[in-house]
Amino acid sequence: MKRILFVEDNEVLLELYGMLLDGESDQWQTTLAPDGQAAMALLRQSAFDVVVSDMQMPGMSGIELLSEVRKLHPQTSRIIISGVTDQAEAADSLNCTHLFIPKPFDIKTLRSTLARISSLDAYLKDDKLRGLAGKMRSLPSFPLLYLEIIREIESPSSSIQGIAKIVAKDPGITAKILQVANSAAIGLTERVNDPVEAVQQLGMTTVRSLVLSAQVYSTFAPGRLKHFSADALWAHLMKCGDLARTLMRRERAEFAESEDAFTAGMLHDMGKLMLADSLPDEFEKALTLAAQEKIPLPAAELEIFGATHAGLAAYLFGLWGLPAAIVEAVAFHHTPEKSELKKFSALTAVHVANALAEESPAGSLNLDYLHQIGIAHRLDDWQDTAAELQTVQFA
Repeated sequence: MKRILFVEDNEVLLELYGMLLDGESDQWQTTLAPDGQAAMALLRQSAFDVVVSDMQMPGMSGIELLSEVRKLHPQTSRIIISGVTDQAEAADSLNCTHLFIPKPFDIKTLRSTLARISSLDAYLKDDKLRGLAGKMRSLPSFPLLYLEIIREIESPSSSIQGIAKIVAKDPGITAKILQVANSAAIGLTERVNDPVEAVQQLGMTTVRSLVLSAQVYSTFAPGRLKHFSADALWAHLMKCGDLARTLMRRERAEFAESEDAFTAGMLHDMGKLMLADSLPDEFEKALTLAAQEKIPLPAAELEIFGATHAGLAAYLFGLWGLPAAIVEAVAFHHTPEKSELKKFSALTAVHVANALAEESPAGSLNLDYLHQIGIAHRLDDWQDTAAELQTVQFA
């Protein structure tokens, strides 16, 4: 049984939330709190699987509350509900939450969101996946530089110069950011040598995604495998992230959702790097098996490891407390039908981008899934979009 805490200062809504899961008392134990202070008192006594909070409350706001929840119980799923329509404020809330649900919302939306989180949680707790994670030489630690950047962004005195100064603390990440800023994909006419200019050109989502991905890369020793190239993987991740975000924008998704798709695209294959680094011999066997039997790599990984690179990366990012939409897109980018969310999302964009970004054939697309969510008719346009981006990147 999972424990869920609803925090809402509106008495009517709080009562409604209390009745929301009455029919699922065998799965959910519901607790209610009228404000942030009362919620914190409960959280100091014990952890909850999910905390759902209103954003605007007297005393302690929802963002302040969920920031404290993140520190106290980092594995707790954090959902914020609000009538706020400003995209910037909604995006800011994602620094401390996993999901943002705007008011007014359909009760079915909240229930499906809880089902989605529950399904992802069950996937990440699969014994074979956890067993594979336990075989890793070491799991990459959460990048402290990322937290420093988030704090700088949230600071009233936040500046590009301040963020660039934080980035400059790590020469490896600085080099990677300058490399990306100077890549053909960015389309700059002059070479960038200044971290401040690079941060300004790339934007904060790209910088944060690079910090996250560079943390995994920092543990990898290149040249260990004949049939695996970290540089080729990096190029694929950049293409996938860029295409996933572009597809979201073409489908008029919210800003925060588009940025989640970019981050997920940048991170979706990091499990390959982890396997190549910690279990090189076994990963080489999986690569060879996939080539000899002409089967998808995930199928070969299941045979060798009992789990896939997608699951392994999602497991890591779940531990890091990244937003559920990003973890889900990473976990299911080969198998989107496993998601409880049956509509176009960051997962859809990453699944399509992964198939169209050269490394994977278009045949790896799950057309049944695209038909099921009513979006298959957009495939021709997406293929044209991928071709356009490819042309721009190498013009």
